[in-house]
Amino acid sequence: MAERVARLEELGEGEVKAVSVGGVQIALIRAGDKVFALDDVCTHEACIISENYALHGAEVECTCHGSHFNIKTGANTVPPAAAPLTTYDVKIENGEVFIEI
Repeated sequence: MAERVARLEELGEGEVKAVSVGGVQIALIRAGDKVFALDDVCTHEACIISENYALHGAEVECTCHGSHFNIKTGANTVPPAAAPLTTYDVKIENGEVFIEI
């Protein structure tokens, strides 16, 4: 079941917003008219990505230690993190953002 987590207008271009769904911390990332959702806790040393980030095109950097992750797939592209982030399906309907856990 999909859960409403935000209105699209609440997310600025290139912004990362923290939400919680079923006790899971999720980072919402808006890139153009798309929104991506991935774990908000870095797999390297558990830094909170939505509080420590820089966006580089299709990658989000956890600025605590410099790890990069692909915002579409969650794949780790730059160490020191070695594990990917879990991604979640996002639907946008009538300006509302929904995540499927």
